[in-house]
Amino acid sequence: MRVRLTEEEQRMLNGERGEAKRIALSKIVELAEILGAEELVPITKAHLCCGSTASPADFPDGVLDRPETLAKGYDDYQTKHKCTGLDPKEFHQFCTDTYVIDDVHCTDTFGWEWTQQPKSFYDNNMEILKAAADHGVVIGSTCAPYLAGWLPTMGEYVVTTESSNVLYCNSVLGAKCNGGGGITTFCAAICGRTPKWGLHLPENRHGTHVFHIDCHLDTKQQWDMLGFAIGERLVPNAIPVVTGDFPTPDLVKLKTFFTALAVASGCEMCLIVGVSPEAQTYEMAMGGHEPQGEFTITDDIINAHIDDMCHPVSGPVDFLQLGCPNMSAEELARIARYMEGKKVKEGVRFCLFTNIAQYAMAKQSGIIDRLERTGAKVLTSGCILRTINVARGAVGIGLSAGKLTISSKSEQTVPLYYGTDEEVCDAAVKGYWEVKRHA
Repeated sequence: MRVRLTEEEQRMLNGERGEAKRIALSKIVELAEILGAEELVPITKAHLCCGSTASPADFPDGVLDRPETLAKGYDDYQTKHKCTGLDPKEFHQFCTDTYVIDDVHCTDTFGWEWTQQPKSFYDNNMEILKAAADHGVVIGSTCAPYLAGWLPTMGEYVVTTESSNVLYCNSVLGAKCNGGGGITTFCAAICGRTPKWGLHLPENRHGTHVFHIDCHLDTKQQWDMLGFAIGERLVPNAIPVVTGDFPTPDLVKLKTFFTALAVASGCEMCLIVGVSPEAQTYEMAMGGHEPQGEFTITDDIINAHIDDMCHPVSGPVDFLQLGCPNMSAEELARIARYMEGKKVKEGVRFCLFTNIAQYAMAKQSGIIDRLERTGAKVLTSGCILRTINVARGAVGIGLSAGKLTISSKSEQTVPLYYGTDEEVCDAAVKGYWEVKRHA
């Protein structure tokens, strides 16, 4: 199928807008032909990985300060350079009509000592990020770019490499977004175009499976487990509709829910009746279609997921993390209040991950200082899965995000405990996790 191009797109493809845009658009056209898209759409925002995206699993011995490791840090970014024809000597090659911000990476932005990384590894990653900034990327280094001003409105076409961000954009903001790989998203950000297909098309943005809520949804943890409960019941390309009598979720609960849902399924849109702009009523969410399946989520289902997530036997913990997705200043302030008058036990490492923008706000407000006086450490730009070596040497790990707990099981051999933010804080103070069963 031949893709229809506008005059401007044809100029780009002819090389009139530079070699980088020519090569990038040619890749996007190839992708459109594979997908069966008849035309392209201009994108206003792009969220992509620019720093080193190496995983802790890539370095099981934990040794980072060696030539082959440092070279590995460049692989992903340089591959994208070669794919797009992006000349490192040229600046501002990304589309000037597209707001480009970067995803998380493998080091903390402001330091390296606490994360058990050599300075050479940190410097290597910062050099990659500087190259991205020189080409026009705004360095936000976050898995939750909507917390950093990257906030599309209803109907905007955007691209992102973050699965939970795809869900947030489609489901809460009403933006039009499909999940994308690293190189295709990179190309889209350079030429400012992406194939028009999938969830860009209104006929594809309706519910397919209905989930009736017959459980308590008062806490962030309950929304976290709801994501897993729904995700494991979905078929590919499904769009769940969440309906029932439950309190309106805030941003914190929603970003937690979508992160879990993205891990448990390939879902890219979820319509929450009364919350999603395209689902103000059940009828609106379904768009005249009958459900392909219906389910009821009960407290027993939610509690079973909580119990299954956590290591079954109480024990010592010496690494604990909050922040998945990256915490907002609101969440940091809440934890600072909870930790008031408490101290992290000696020998225990307790960190909270946020992004650069929220860190600056919390620092200016005194929240960072209050947290760090307790012995906690506020980090940016990653998490236990991305910030290499941050949990190395731990004998027990405590987390409050289902995504991190599930995903860490392939990278950690020590007990992994899951609980609420408050339970993580309590364990950091005691150095011990007391398992509480719900069943």
